[in-house]
Amino acid sequence: MEHTPEATLEAASRDVQVWSYPLIFAQRVRLNFVQPLDPFGPRQATSAGAPVNTFGHQRRLSDPTLTVGVAPNVDTLYSVAWLDVRHNEFELRLPDFGDRYASFQVALPDTTSPIVISRGTPGEPLPTVKIGKGMARLEADGGEVRLRTNWRYVMIVGRILVDGANKLDLAAAHQLQDALTLRSTPYGVPPEPAARDVELAGTTRQAEIEDPATFALALAQVLDDADPDAITDELCRDINRSRIQGIAGLSTASTSAIADGLAQGCDDIERHVRSFGRSANGWAINDVGTDFGDNRLLRAAVAHSQIFINPVSEALYPVCEVDAAGKPLDGEGCAYEITFAAGSLPPVQAFWSLTMYHAKGLLVDNEINRYAIGDRTPGLRFGDDGSLVIRLQHSRPPDDANWLPAPSGPFRLMLRLYRPTTTAWDPPAVVRVDAASR
Repeated sequence: MEHTPEATLEAASRDVQVWSYPLIFAQRVRLNFVQPLDPFGPRQATSAGAPVNTFGHQRRLSDPTLTVGVAPNVDTLYSVAWLDVRHNEFELRLPDFGDRYASFQVALPDTTSPIVISRGTPGEPLPTVKIGKGMARLEADGGEVRLRTNWRYVMIVGRILVDGANKLDLAAAHQLQDALTLRSTPYGVPPEPAARDVELAGTTRQAEIEDPATFALALAQVLDDADPDAITDELCRDINRSRIQGIAGLSTASTSAIADGLAQGCDDIERHVRSFGRSANGWAINDVGTDFGDNRLLRAAVAHSQIFINPVSEALYPVCEVDAAGKPLDGEGCAYEITFAAGSLPPVQAFWSLTMYHAKGLLVDNEINRYAIGDRTPGLRFGDDGSLVIRLQHSRPPDDANWLPAPSGPFRLMLRLYRPTTTAWDPPAVVRVDAASR
């Protein structure tokens, strides 16, 4: 790149975009959940939103009406709490989930997850979780796990397995959600929502990705809420070189160069989604989970496609955007199959599912209200040899038992393996077939 002032702005803006992408996205998720403009306002049944420092409970499994975050699962009910740790200490107590799968993830705004509590032996008490401010420290002592952090916000994400079509099972899961106990001890008078939070709530995720002024606003709030140790000298140099914090006083040419740099950062992130981790049969498999280390691009790519994933010990999330020939998946006039050979279903201790998304990570509306196929899907038909063939296409095939409806456009697939028995398993390729073959 030519070393002009605009080229310097573009390169630095690209680097700031990559670093901040997961944090700004996490901030947007928080804003969508807590609704600073109307924190006590009504929420749909598929939402787990609630005011800050309060659990919100999803009462109905995710469907296409849910647009908070990206790539929601349709296997578990979410219970979510965004906690202001800078002004409160918290204690979380969990009920006995019996033999029902349930996990609780404590996630930080940099999208790491220092704590995941998952039901082990039925009847065995789950530990109490205590969260407060201080130098980063994680301790476990018998029946208690304690986290200290200098990030302002911490998110707790509960996932409780449920059969959404079974009213009794749904009611039992609701009772477990209601039995969650979250106690807080304020350090002082609770603060009002940050003015920038309120302003950002009136903007969109797309604006903070591509509009320099909105990006600068979102970045400023991220920096205010961040653990000071996360603001490295290298990052400060990038921010200063990008001049993003003085965006209001820049020329049109400079602002355009910053916008180009932000766009370049997004392009780099989206390309990396197809290749992060290891590649197998067209699938990108992140087998390091949330252990990103200093790899900014990996952290951003994972946030883009599957923000707030679990560590690999709890779940694996292979993502596929291309078919066996390397061509992008597209439901417009195309049909596909994925074949799990006999004895080669995803290796899990808990459960697995294959979910269909639009290219941007939202669920696909369809006539049979099926958004995923997994080991609990009723009526699946296996071949005489024990294989399972899943059909992926937009139009309804004559035999729809194994049909996972696709949009009439680009799409993305995500496999979920909860409590995987290995990270070495490779999903089979997605093969394009004749749309009229079945």
